[in-house]
Amino acid sequence: MMDRKRSHLMNQKDDVLAQEIIRETLGGKDPDLALAEEFLDEIEARLDHIKVYYPILDLLRKRKLDSHIGSLAPEVCFLVLSYLIYEGKLRYKGVTFQNLQSFLAKALQAVLLRDLEPDTIRELTAEILDSLQNGGRNFTISTYHFPTGKFREKYIKLLEIKQAEDQHLYYYITEQGVDFFLRTKEFPDETKITINLLLFQKQMEKGAFGFAYETVRRLNMEVQKKKDKKYALLEAMMYGQIESSEAYDRYHQSIAMQMEEEAELFQTAVKNVRSAYGEYVDMRNKGEADTKQMRTFTLIKIIEREIGRAQLLHTELLKEAVTFTGEYDKALTVRRKAIFTDRFPFQSEFEKLITHNGKPEAMKFFFEPLLHPHKHKSFNPLRAVEPQRVAKNKMEEETEQTSSNRIERPTVDTIIGNRVKGNFVFYAANLLKALDNPQRQVQLTDLCQMLIDRYSKDLVYNGDFISFLIELNRDKKVGNHSRTISWGDAAISVDEELKSIEAVFVKAASQLQHTIRMNQITVISYPETEIELLPGLKITNMLFAGDRP
Repeated sequence: MMDRKRSHLMNQKDDVLAQEIIRETLGGKDPDLALAEEFLDEIEARLDHIKVYYPILDLLRKRKLDSHIGSLAPEVCFLVLSYLIYEGKLRYKGVTFQNLQSFLAKALQAVLLRDLEPDTIRELTAEILDSLQNGGRNFTISTYHFPTGKFREKYIKLLEIKQAEDQHLYYYITEQGVDFFLRTKEFPDETKITINLLLFQKQMEKGAFGFAYETVRRLNMEVQKKKDKKYALLEAMMYGQIESSEAYDRYHQSIAMQMEEEAELFQTAVKNVRSAYGEYVDMRNKGEADTKQMRTFTLIKIIEREIGRAQLLHTELLKEAVTFTGEYDKALTVRRKAIFTDRFPFQSEFEKLITHNGKPEAMKFFFEPLLHPHKHKSFNPLRAVEPQRVAKNKMEEETEQTSSNRIERPTVDTIIGNRVKGNFVFYAANLLKALDNPQRQVQLTDLCQMLIDRYSKDLVYNGDFISFLIELNRDKKVGNHSRTISWGDAAISVDEELKSIEAVFVKAASQLQHTIRMNQITVISYPETEIELLPGLKITNMLFAGDRP
């Protein structure tokens, strides 16, 4: 209890100091005013994110609660949007009314377990398309624009209809429609830790330590929320709350999907902080750091403690996830036993006592079990002569724990590391194949399209692919947007453990059996240009150039 209190006080002290340093970097400006300015800069973007939800919310508001199939229009809208994305957007073609009608007939038969009349399907299709298009008019919402002091209208358009040369009408989903569809599921709360970690990496790379501090504080809260969610689910299960089992399935699935990736990102984040910390230590030791830089150094130390605390919480969460299934099964067992357990009818007996018993002192027997029993505490003098554990410092404890836990089976880190290394070699080999052209150049978009065509879009959505791209752009000097990776050094062996990106390319080149002769690539990024690789996946544009010996 005392350690927790001491840790809380230290965190408060760090926060006060960090805010003071951030205020200095803002030129003495009040952080609250800086936050208000940030609000003005962001409010338009936030409203743009919100507005895409308006059409479906309007449909829910107008829903007619009757037995007619048309009452399901808001839910069926998602079926229509998914078809327009997967059969239209991703296949680069328009969708006709007949296509949608045929799809809904099959889908609703599978969902409702009954056949619907063709006229009913036709009417429902027409109603949904009309609703999603707002009768041919854009959806509009009124928002307040603070700089001008006036209300402005924002427009939302989920679908558009075009007439082709063959005189047929084709339906297309708009970018706003794709954005809405993805935001309703593909970017859940489970990704917040990953998003904050990626944001933290960018801020540390750019030297935006004030923003990095705020991000790492949010990161701590998100990790803590994920820990709290576990206990909330167990409690809900114990008391038999509705849909607790479904919530458990969703949580368990998210844990399995996210934990490994988050652990890798945490390691990278800690590495970035230590790198920044080391740079300022060198400056201080050489006497090159001025007062402002020393204050920044102090802020980095606070960030290091915060990211360390977040990583520790996340490690605890990872360990708890392993035991979560057992705890869940135990809760189920308790519930099953409780079904057949006779319970004391407290309410009825209490009412009897009040209405039919003239002895108020008898009420103490009802409430005594609810009170903590009185325990007489005493100290056993013999405890003073019992053998005591020799106190060790933190480094000794960590070393001892590491040696005691050393077993012959592979650790989670080893398993994850092997997977990442294998995927890095795979992506590197495909990049070399893509560079094997007369120009010896390839755009990031073309590389992604090649991966999709040869394999599947899952390889682009893969977190290891993003990590691979980040690794290619690592170690750039400030203000420099290019990096050359050379692996022609004979000191790097094919059989060497993959400890660097150069070793990855050596391994990839060997797998190609020397069919592609290339010993270095140059990675050029364009920070001012953002491209969308796939719906919902945006990244800075890049150009890769290869050199042959």
